[in-house]
Amino acid sequence: MDTRSQHLLFDAVLENDLTPENIEHIKSVIEKNLTVVNRIEHKFTPQGETIVFILSESHFTLHTYPENKFISMDIYICNLETDLKKIVNEISKEIPFEKIDQRFLTRGKIGTPVATNNLGWVYFVTIVTACCSILYELLLAQSLSTTMGNTALRYNTTIGLYIAAMGFGALLYKKFVRRDIFEEFIKLELVLSVLGGIAPIMVLVFDFLFNKAATATGISFFSNWIQMPLFTLNHLLIIGIGFLSGLELPLLIDMGKRFDKRKGSFVLAYDYFGTLIGAILFPIIILPQLHIFTIGYVVSAMNIVVAFFVMAKFKIENKRYKIFIVVMLVLWALLIAKSTLVNENIIQKFYFGGL
Repeated sequence: MDTRSQHLLFDAVLENDLTPENIEHIKSVIEKNLTVVNRIEHKFTPQGETIVFILSESHFTLHTYPENKFISMDIYICNLETDLKKIVNEISKEIPFEKIDQRFLTRGKIGTPVATNNLGWVYFVTIVTACCSILYELLLAQSLSTTMGNTALRYNTTIGLYIAAMGFGALLYKKFVRRDIFEEFIKLELVLSVLGGIAPIMVLVFDFLFNKAATATGISFFSNWIQMPLFTLNHLLIIGIGFLSGLELPLLIDMGKRFDKRKGSFVLAYDYFGTLIGAILFPIIILPQLHIFTIGYVVSAMNIVVAFFVMAKFKIENKRYKIFIVVMLVLWALLIAKSTLVNENIIQKFYFGGL
């Protein structure tokens, strides 16, 4: 049996006095989103109360301190699909909070039975995802070389921004990742697959749009008024992929430590190895064989397959993710099958059409 659970710790100070309506609102949100099987409520003298709901998922508690405009709330549930952030947002819509201190924890980690080979699978996933990330950035560098020229500058700038953005992603990891690490990893892979897969096409789209803007306004395409925003948008793609990859690596390290505290940090070495594989394969084998857009479709599909593998291997249940994975795999499969026609149309519309 999977012992993992979610635990929300929520403390807040209200802007106004705590009212019975506020408490009823909190209770109604809990009752709407969770399954209440028993209720215990006790009012203290002269004020304050404690409310406990026994849930089929586990339990909910609320402690109120009206004299301080303060509430303390706990939600502990064994259902990993329930979105606790959504519950907090519903509560916050009706109750104006002045200050909030909230933490989302994953409990029951040490009680979850795991196979002894799971760490090896984490290493394998790390190699694949690191390879995908560097390939996305190299695709962007190649695309920018086509539209902006100066190949050496584009590659150097891309790799530099990629590494810096990865650092920021790792630095802010704890602020962005608050729920179950396996679900967060799957979500991250899906977002990364979409952004990385369309990034080379977006470079052409941006170039096309700014060409049209220059023609419509009479401003030179090579003026700072056009080039600066175009440069910014193009390089935001690099930063976005780098930032997401920076969130990805600490997630993988935490996944590794889940199975072996000592060897979990070895994930970092496998990440470097995966990056090396992608950097070598791109110029020698991949780029000479495939169109740049097709490479994007294939690498994106790899990210999605990784997300699907993690869901299946570690028994993560999330219907929305499953539907998204199926839809995206079908889409990329169609694009790969019809890549010659699709790529020619994209170039004809957004590259030649912008000249």
